[in-house]
Amino acid sequence: MVHHQKALDYFKNLYLTAIADRKLAYEETSFLVQVAQQMGITSREASEIMFGNAEQEMTIPDTEQEKLTQLEDIVVMMMIDRKIHEREYNLCLTFAKTIGISQHNLDRLILKVIKNE
Repeated sequence: MVHHQKALDYFKNLYLTAIADRKLAYEETSFLVQVAQQMGITSREASEIMFGNAEQEMTIPDTEQEKLTQLEDIVVMMMIDRKIHEREYNLCLTFAKTIGISQHNLDRLILKVIKNE
């Protein structure tokens, strides 16, 4: 059950990033559906998160690897609609700083993700 809760927290963090600009783009929705399916999250669980029945603050993962993996996916989610909105960036930056990543290193990660597209 702990593993499933981590998956729900991961999904919630991605969702919060997706809606930071107050819009949910088609590409963001598709990515969320893909992540939910890969992580075994039911459509009901996803709906509960997306419609505010879950705590709406980012959850920080436990391990360093989980933190870095999640940050990278948060960056991908931020950029999936090909725009970096200020609110999304600030949310990313807050998450990065919380897990001990500097703004400089976050910006380097963003450039890496852009190159890999």
